[in-house]
Amino acid sequence: MPDHRQAGKVLYPLDEVLLLCLLAVLAGAEAFTDIARFGERKQDLLRRFRPFANGTPSHDHLGDIFATLDTHAFQRCFVAWVSALTRAPAQVIAIDGKTSRRSGGGKRSKEPIHMVSAFAARQRLVMGQVAVAQKSNEIVAIPALLDMMAIEGAVVTIDAMGAQRSIATKIIDKKADYIIALKGNQGTLHKDVKLFCAEQQASSFQDTATSRFETVDGDHGRIETRRYTAIHDVEWLRERHDWPGLKGVIMVESQREIDGATTRQTRLYIIHHLPDPRGQHRRPDDPRPLEH
Repeated sequence: MPDHRQAGKVLYPLDEVLLLCLLAVLAGAEAFTDIARFGERKQDLLRRFRPFANGTPSHDHLGDIFATLDTHAFQRCFVAWVSALTRAPAQVIAIDGKTSRRSGGGKRSKEPIHMVSAFAARQRLVMGQVAVAQKSNEIVAIPALLDMMAIEGAVVTIDAMGAQRSIATKIIDKKADYIIALKGNQGTLHKDVKLFCAEQQASSFQDTATSRFETVDGDHGRIETRRYTAIHDVEWLRERHDWPGLKGVIMVESQREIDGATTRQTRLYIIHHLPDPRGQHRRPDDPRPLEH
């Protein structure tokens, strides 16, 4: 982490400042005043890890120190550190964008803050975040977020906004796999996949190789059934759309029952790695029944 302060005038080494802030935030600090107060009270604890020869900085001094930091370099270092602690890459990394609540509105306020985050599903940990001006900028933010992380061996899931060839290529270059959602904003790609899946579904998938399984969840009067079908034969789709690393298509059919009312939904995804959940790699002539 670069420190741009003049070396001869540094009273508080950067590693000590960062350690102070980390421990204070973990203890519930929300502002520089909280961090400074934590430092005053916990110097014995802090000196178990670093010298803190000059004690800890005041809240004003903390603000001045952080004002000199390269925010992008800080974010890259923090994400790399978190990845090392959790032995990332995670099995599944979900990338999604959301607008921060109460970050916009009002006469004098700025535009709402939109954050693009990478969430390690297994560790239940946000590995990195990038703020963007608006939702449409997710396309720019996602590659920047991917550059921060070591994702080799992981499966990266992205919603339809991130269905871009450049993003798929970057994921592959970093030796990871992708699962990318498809919606109407993908034009002919979405239409072609939707039509193909409907045709195969009508023929009970007799004309293509698939991997299939089903889950059933229920609580508080709700029963939700999800049927997952991974279609392996997509050479026609690769030829028509030239999508980088495309290996298959996933169709997820959901049925939810609540208080006697039933709703159904079908979602479509393109994938770089062909899954074979529960060992059910099925040819059209496979006589085995679908296992639950």
